[in-house]
Amino acid sequence: MYKKLLGFSLLFVVLFGMQSVEAASPSYKTVQSTPLKASTQKGAKTLMTVKTNTKVALLSKTNSWAHVQIGKTKGYLSMRSVMPLETPIASYDRNEVMSYKGTDIVSISGISYKIDPALKPFFQKNGTALKSILVVPKTKDRTLIGWKQLSFFPLGQPASSLVIDKAAASRIDSLYIPWNPMSPNFTLTTAGPLRQVVANAHAHDPAIDGEVQKLTLNGQIEQLHTAGEVQIAGKGTIERWDISKDTEYSYEIPVRYTGEVGFLNIRNTDVVVRGTSTLKVRTVAAPTKTHVLGGKNGVIGSIKPSKTIRGKKMGKAELAIDKMFSNVNEASVTATLDTLNIPYTTARVGDYVTALRQNEAAGPSKRLVNSATDLKDIVRLVDAVMTTKQTTPAYVHTSDSQLKIQTFHDHVDNASYYNQYTRAVTAMVADGTLQSIRFKRPLIEKKEWYISQEKDQTFVYDFPVGSIRLVTIDGNTTRSLVMETKAVERPNYPESRIELVSINDKPLSAYQKEPPAFEAKVIESGYRTYVAIRSSDKEWLRNTHFFSVDVNANYRDGGPVSMDKINLGGWKSSETIIFEMHGAKRLNNFNVRSFGYKDAVYK
Repeated sequence: MYKKLLGFSLLFVVLFGMQSVEAASPSYKTVQSTPLKASTQKGAKTLMTVKTNTKVALLSKTNSWAHVQIGKTKGYLSMRSVMPLETPIASYDRNEVMSYKGTDIVSISGISYKIDPALKPFFQKNGTALKSILVVPKTKDRTLIGWKQLSFFPLGQPASSLVIDKAAASRIDSLYIPWNPMSPNFTLTTAGPLRQVVANAHAHDPAIDGEVQKLTLNGQIEQLHTAGEVQIAGKGTIERWDISKDTEYSYEIPVRYTGEVGFLNIRNTDVVVRGTSTLKVRTVAAPTKTHVLGGKNGVIGSIKPSKTIRGKKMGKAELAIDKMFSNVNEASVTATLDTLNIPYTTARVGDYVTALRQNEAAGPSKRLVNSATDLKDIVRLVDAVMTTKQTTPAYVHTSDSQLKIQTFHDHVDNASYYNQYTRAVTAMVADGTLQSIRFKRPLIEKKEWYISQEKDQTFVYDFPVGSIRLVTIDGNTTRSLVMETKAVERPNYPESRIELVSINDKPLSAYQKEPPAFEAKVIESGYRTYVAIRSSDKEWLRNTHFFSVDVNANYRDGGPVSMDKINLGGWKSSETIIFEMHGAKRLNNFNVRSFGYKDAVYK
């Protein structure tokens, strides 16, 4: 619950300085060489042949024809030959709070404005929803005449719907609908075309506990922008739908929409749009062929991002994989691999099943599997994990009754530390059997277990017995380490305890060296605060990965090594590392963690 409220609070703060969208209606361009006709009648005169990528001014349109102007010439183009261009995104310094109490007056940041008569029906219809929200208003002579941006983010009781009449729709340049944990389901109904709708649901972090934004869109929308996990339903027309590339985790967008998307532009390699027979997509741009799926009646996207083509139905491979995931077992996986002529090792079919089952349920850590190439890569990576034999250095840290083990350690800055999902693989193999595998893992992979240490023994909880290999594959680099455990019987207890015997043939004590002496100081740089530490022990500095410090009696700050460049005040950079501190100005109980060493405390 804390994470939900924190996300809600952060979203509130971000909205005051968030990006929004320009007012201009989208212009169009041709996607292929096409004739400009004098009318929509059969056999109409061809006025000219319009080349691909020619910008045109849209005067009006029907389902089949676009009435356009090119220079001084007006004519008709097939709607299949044109697509809307993306409306440029502009930044606003801040949003203002708009409050409405059911009268002819609205308060904007504490100043009263009359409501333009054309907007009164909109306010009367949505009085509760418009009680207190964020806006970038358009005003004239102390009268509210519209909005550059209407951020539908209620500051009071959350509303779940908004109804927009034609007059109000023409006065809204951009409607922003953020995810609201208090009301994740939102219905938007518009009687007139809306220039733009923006929905940034979980743009940077995956949905919490499966709480996905569900957005129902009824009516005509010229441009829809989404970032993150969202479900789309409703009925109408979406002229252009852009899916942001900024989201870094894998997700699927279920679309239960009855109507047409004129141009679907998928920029994210980790997104799949899955539609139904009621969804029609005129043109698609996507990183690969399998970013838009929809069963036998769905569409499947383009060859590469720079090429726009019409959608088509799922093929043999996509249908076979879709069927396999309905019941993943050895028989279904074997049949699918045989059908798609994918080479595999018969003895490892059980491991492929483990990988595919875990991948399907792995949420943001999963690898999207929608094509024969995707499935072939899963098989290749499982084979690589199961056949690796080399052992690389182990990065081990024990603290607060926890054991953390990594196959590698790199210094990363504060921004990268929260960049959670990358395209590498991490797996655990116990005595030759695949126990777990993730196809996307944090930038710094962490394996943590609770432990207890008694004399010369270390006991691990929730851990298998035997020879345990941890494997990471990062591009062309494979790393692995081996942990040996054994069962220790306990008199009068039904279950044995698991003792950690060694990590890469070394006891845990080998990774608990005494830390060296070090110096620390607080440095103010611009609007940020850092703590710098220096030591002549470069190995200890190189293995340092985290700090913590008491801010007050109730809060402890902490974080990774920072790569920011600051003035060290005479200290050599080769002997110094820094941390960024967000809430502390003093070194109260300052603690430094380094792989292979006990925690170092500054006194």
